Amino acid sequence: MNTALIVAAGTGSRSELKESKVLFKVNNKPLFMYSVEAFQAAGFNICLVVSKSDMNEIMDYVDHRVKIVIGGKTRSESVQKGLKEVTTPYVYIHDAARPLISVKAINNIEKALEMHDAVILAEPVVSALKYYDKNLLKSLDRNQHILAQTPQAFLTEKIRYAYIRNNASFDDDISLYQSFYPEQHIHVIINEEPNPKMTYFNDFINLKTQLEGVKSMRIGHSFDLHQLKEDRKLILGGIEIEHEKGLVGHSDADVLLHAISEAMLGALALGDLGTHFPDTDDRYKNISSMILLQNVYQKIKHAGYIINNIDATIYAQTPKLSSYINKMRENIASKLSIKLEDLSIKATTYEHMDAIGNEKAMAAEAVVLLKKE
Repeated sequence: MNTALIVAAGTGSRSELKESKVLFKVNNKPLFMYSVEAFQAAGFNICLVVSKSDMNEIMDYVDHRVKIVIGGKTRSESVQKGLKEVTTPYVYIHDAARPLISVKAINNIEKALEMHDAVILAEPVVSALKYYDKNLLKSLDRNQHILAQTPQAFLTEKIRYAYIRNNASFDDDISLYQSFYPEQHIHVIINEEPNPKMTYFNDFINLKTQLEGVKSMRIGHSFDLHQLKEDRKLILGGIEIEHEKGLVGHSDADVLLHAISEAMLGALALGDLGTHFPDTDDRYKNISSMILLQNVYQKIKHAGYIINNIDATIYAQTPKLSSYINKMRENIASKLSIKLEDLSIKATTYEHMDAIGNEKAMAAEAVVLLKKE
C-alpha cells in the first residue's frame, strides 16, 4: 500500500473566496474530499496536511483512516511535515486544489513506480508557446514542453531526504527532487483526463457548473390523449377554439396543458397529474387546466426549480391550429414566467389514421427541461 500526501493547508488568496479554497463546496462536499475519496478508492493511506484554522471543519468530513497533520507557513513546510508521517515505500504528493484527479491516473503512476523512483503527471501544451522578456518575443516548440500536474510520486526516503537537505524555494516537488538528484531520471506520464488546479474565482465557478450542472437539470416527458365529443368546448393551451367537438375529461380536458403539467411533475419524479388532481374529486370538476398548470408550477418552484424550456406538440386532424399557436404560447408563458422563445408549440395531423386521424381524439406530447433556481 502507498500513501497519498494531500496538501490542503493553503488559503487560496487568489481565489477571492470568503473561505479557505479547500473548503469550497461542490455538491455539498468540500473540495479536499474529492482528492481524499479518489485515493481511498485506489486503496491508499491518506495523510492530509491542513491549516490549523480549517482543522475543526475538516474533521467533520474525514474518518479514522485519514491521518491529519497541521501544515506550515509555506507549501514546502507543509509537505515536509507530512513526509514525517509517511511509512510506506512510495508517496504521492498531491494538491487538494486539483479535485478531479482520477483513479485511472493514480493507477498509471503506480504502475510506472515499478520501474522508476520519481514520476510526474503532466499535460501537453496545446496553445502556441511563446517566450517573452521585455521587447523580446520568441516562439518555442510546444512539443518540447509540458505542464506539470499533481500527484507527483516518489520513493519516500528519497524525497524525504531531499526535503531535509534543501531550504530553497521550488515550484513543485519534482523541482526540489531534481535539485538534489540531478542525474536521476524523472518518468513523465501524460494525463489524458482533466485535472485542473483551482486557483482563481472562475475556476471554482466552472468546477461547480461542471460537477453540479447535470444534477441541476431535470427533464420530464408526457403524452396525453382525450376523446372528442360533441357539445363540449374545445380548450387548448388555455384558450377556447372554435370547433364542433370538444375534449372529454373531468376538468376542461385541455390536453396540451395536461401534457405540459405532467411533464413538469415527471421531471422531479412527483407522480402523474391524476395523483395530484384525481377525477374522483369534485373540486376539479370542469376546472380550468390553467389552474392545474399554475398549481404544478408552484410545486416546481417549491422544489427549487424553474423552467428552462418546453417543447410541445399537439396531434389533431382538425381544426387547423396554426392561427392559435402564438396565443397559446403567450398564454402559457405568462403563467410559467418564461420567455416566448423558451416555449415551443407545434401542431400536426395523424394523416387520417387511428382515433386521432378519424377525429375521435386529440393528443399532446411535451418535453420539459427544469433547472435549479
